[in-house]
Order: sequence, then C-alpha cells, then structure tokens
Amino acid sequence: MEQELVETLDEMAINATNDRMSEGFADHRDETRTQVQRLEDVFAALDRPAERREAPILDALEAERSTLESVIEDDDLLDMAYMNAGMMTERIEMTAYEGLTSMAGQLDYDDEVRKPLESNYDEEQSAYRELSAMETASDMKSLWDRLTLS
Repeated sequence: MEQELVETLDEMAINATNDRMSEGFADHRDETRTQVQRLEDVFAALDRPAERREAPILDALEAERSTLESVIEDDDLLDMAYMNAGMMTERIEMTAYEGLTSMAGQLDYDDEVRKPLESNYDEEQSAYRELSAMETASDMKSLWDRLTLS
C-alpha cells in the first residue's frame, strides 16, 4: 500500500496547479515514507513481521480520485478534487492511528510502540489542517466565486 500511496501523492504533487498544494503533497509523500518506517519499527518492537494488507476503503478513494481526474478539465476544480481526496484520506488515517494508539495504551505497550503511532497521527492531523486551511485560502476562494456566479 505504501508504494501506491507514494505514487498517488507524487501524481497529485505533479498535477496540482496550486503551488502550495503541490508542495504539500510532495512533503506528505516524504512523510509517508517515514511513517511506514515507524510502523515497521513498531512491528519489530512487537517481534512480529510487518505484513501487507488490503485497504479497500483507500483503494476506493484512489479509484474515485482517478475517475474525477479523468473527467475534470478545469485545473482549479481538479485542485479542489485533490484537496478533497487528501482530506478524506487524512481523516481515515487519523482514525486508524487513534484506534491503534488507544489499543496500544490499553494493552500497556511501552513508548517504543505508542510513540511512533502518536507521531504518525500528529503528522496526519497536521496534513489535514493544512488542506483544510487551503479550502478557505484566497486562491481557492476565487474558484468558489467563479463556480457560484449567478
């Protein structure tokens, strides 16, 4: 899943016409690699092999993003679709890390397990806030104004 997510972030970073958004996706692509390493460290601390798992909800979001990308011709509207896809993905990831952190606490795992999960959560939350802030930024506001003209 990591490689697919990195490729998606790379594609959105390249295709987004909003410079701030493009840079944000590129930065998050690099964070994602670090997050995967943290998860591998957690598995090592638990003396368990890290296994690749299916992620149907993320696959569905990627399929939706890809479909929208193929039919949207307006660059600003495509940026909004990317922003929305990013926000939905961040929400799902934040929820997953909240649950994992809670379970680790309930199972009395030490900081070697809990801290990496908390760090990943914090980064996902930060990425979500950045995307959310863009929603009301002046460059996105111009798209809303253009779309809602009577």
